[in-house]
This record gives sequence, C-alpha cells and structure tokens, in this order.
Amino acid sequence: MQGSEKRVFRRVPVSLTAHCQIGSRFVRDAVSDLSLGGLFLQTRALAREGTPVRVALALPFEADDTTVCSFVGAVARVDRDARGFLRGLGVAFSHHESSAAAREALAGFVARCG
Repeated sequence: MQGSEKRVFRRVPVSLTAHCQIGSRFVRDAVSDLSLGGLFLQTRALAREGTPVRVALALPFEADDTTVCSFVGAVARVDRDARGFLRGLGVAFSHHESSAAAREALAGFVARCG
C-alpha cells in the first residue's frame, strides 16, 4: 500500500460474499476484511478511486440468524500486486447514505468478530 495509513476503524478478517454495484456493473465477490468504515473486496472489476459502490452483505450472527445489510460508499483504494494485476478494491462507506439499522448491525458484527 502506498502512502500513510488512513484507516480510522479497526479491521476484522472475514470470509463473506458481497453483492455489489460498482459504477454501472454488478459483481459478486469475496470480502476479506471489514470495518465500520468499509471493506476490502477481492475483485477483478476495474474501477477508479471515487467510483460509487453499493454493497449488500449477509452478516451472520448465530447459526440461524443472518442480517442482510446495504451500504453506500465509494472506491477508496485500488490494490494491485507487484506485476500490476488487480487484487481488489478498498471501499469506504458513506455513513450518511447508509441506514442507521445497517450501521448498527455492522457495529454488532464487528464487535463479535474482534
């Protein structure tokens, strides 16, 4: 990663799948870490920093209890490997555009994981 660390929220490693709209494209890809501020999407979908993103995540709480949450945000970072191949996108959530219920569910999930 280039530049200084800008994260405000603690990240937790996860093994989830997100359904996303990145600009005008729709993808279903793995999420490798999650925080109150955003997520890292392991995707090959090309996007520039600032591209709008809508995310739907099923957050598991217990064996039979899952909460589906939707978040709005934007691409904050494009991550490439040493050869220049896309590894994924860092997505920052826009909290004023995501519902209070979704933010609350995410906070509870992150707290349980950490």
